[in-house]
Amino acid sequence: MSMRHREFRIAPMVTLPAICRRTRPRASSIRRPREPGPQPSPRHEVVHLVPGARIADGRYRLLVFHGGAPPLQFWQALDTALNRQVALTFVDPDGALAEEQLHAILSRTMRLSRINRPGIARVLDVVHTGAGGLVVAEWVRGGSLQEVADTAPSPVGAARAMQSLAAAAEAAHQVGVALSIDHPSRVRVSITGDVVLAFPATMPDATPEDDIRGIGAALYALLVNRWPLPEAGVRSGLAPPTAIRLASPSNPASSTRDTVPDFRGGCARGPGGRRNTQCLNTFESPATSDRGRRPHRPAEPHQGIAPPPDAPSRFGVSTTVDDEVAARHRRILIGGISAAVAVIAVVLLLLASVLGRIFGDVGGGLDKDRLGLNAPTSTTSSATGSAVAGSTVKPVKATVFSPGGDPDSPGQAGLAIDGNPTTAWSTDTYNDAVPFPSFKSGVGLLLQLPTPTVVGNVTIDISSTGTKVQLRSSPTPTPARLEDTAILTPPTPLQPGHNSIPVKAASPTSNLLVWISTLGSTAGKSRADISEITVQAAS
Repeated sequence: MSMRHREFRIAPMVTLPAICRRTRPRASSIRRPREPGPQPSPRHEVVHLVPGARIADGRYRLLVFHGGAPPLQFWQALDTALNRQVALTFVDPDGALAEEQLHAILSRTMRLSRINRPGIARVLDVVHTGAGGLVVAEWVRGGSLQEVADTAPSPVGAARAMQSLAAAAEAAHQVGVALSIDHPSRVRVSITGDVVLAFPATMPDATPEDDIRGIGAALYALLVNRWPLPEAGVRSGLAPPTAIRLASPSNPASSTRDTVPDFRGGCARGPGGRRNTQCLNTFESPATSDRGRRPHRPAEPHQGIAPPPDAPSRFGVSTTVDDEVAARHRRILIGGISAAVAVIAVVLLLLASVLGRIFGDVGGGLDKDRLGLNAPTSTTSSATGSAVAGSTVKPVKATVFSPGGDPDSPGQAGLAIDGNPTTAWSTDTYNDAVPFPSFKSGVGLLLQLPTPTVVGNVTIDISSTGTKVQLRSSPTPTPARLEDTAILTPPTPLQPGHNSIPVKAASPTSNLLVWISTLGSTAGKSRADISEITVQAAS
């Protein structure tokens, strides 16, 4: 079994209220939920959902609890068979649902496995365990909605990041199922800047209209760090919205309206009575969603404060203290309405500018720097133009590129370009003799060059034997996948010590990837230490 050493860390034990009911003999893992049938006799073991617990015959080890809304629980777990992290959604672990309801949730969730979009975590398995249900999905690396909202992302960045989730909702609606975006803990922001449904499980009463509301609530949360919809179950930590009360003297019971718009309005119904998600760029604000109400019109004066007819002023106009109070209330009302309309207009403009382009720019994820997942860096390009031919180009920054898993020693990446041969960046130590590509596709160092450079030669000082390195270029400093980079050289075997790799590049690049496609060994262990990388411009 392939596993890196550091994956054996177990999260601290915490006390959780939810405990699985006694389980019946576990059915074998199935790809489709089975029909209700006779119930076997219960066993005498009780499985507690706590960090460190093993479930499904030891296949998954629970790591971190991420909340949930009844009857769901969201967990980050380790697949011990494949040594990868997964997202587990437990459906009705307390056994409160009827078998028909459980079957409805699992069957609807199975339909989400047909959707391959960045806005939804890929569903790997849907299992009827006999004591409830279990949905296994790919783990979304990144941050929770609250963690990203705490970084105060820019409004444009937050709106663009919503494209992936909106596109996934559209794809789900086309196959006749909703995403069920009903809780902030369901949503995460990936390291590529996409807002993703991280814990798929569609409730029986979920509708496309609910998804539209959930998409709007997620954007609202990123913008103002508050969740505007009711939150059941374990709270996410996001505060509820701040209400703006627009009450007039004539109607003290005027409703309290949140500044988040109601995204259900204005969407034409498609075949089967479902609302089409393509109309997300035409929204109805709370000020216009209630028929018959005109909140922009000042309230009429209260009939109970009219002055007596025998109290005229010396100018022939009846004035009392109550009239002045009513006038002051009207001015405050008009000012409050104007402020609310301004806030709503800003949110609508942001939504219209991005969600209206769902089919034009979906898939171009926003990188994590623009969403605030990374701390700002002070490194900037010192000059423009190409490097001098034949000169040595010193990279200004080195980062670990590991699209298939967690980065190896990310804090040591700069040691490979510091000019000191006694320091080195080290990969993780793997148990497999050949961990790439069986464990993950590989790992590398992405070097940012000070100017666009036509690379002519790269020198690598390494400690291991049997390691193969491929040089690639990237159009951006944060590529999401290896396929987003271009090949400069084929995989080249390296020997311990000094290795020179010639490059026949035709165009300049500012981002050079040193990609370890095959990991050799150092002192009998599957690891490599790169002490220095030198880049030379083509002559």
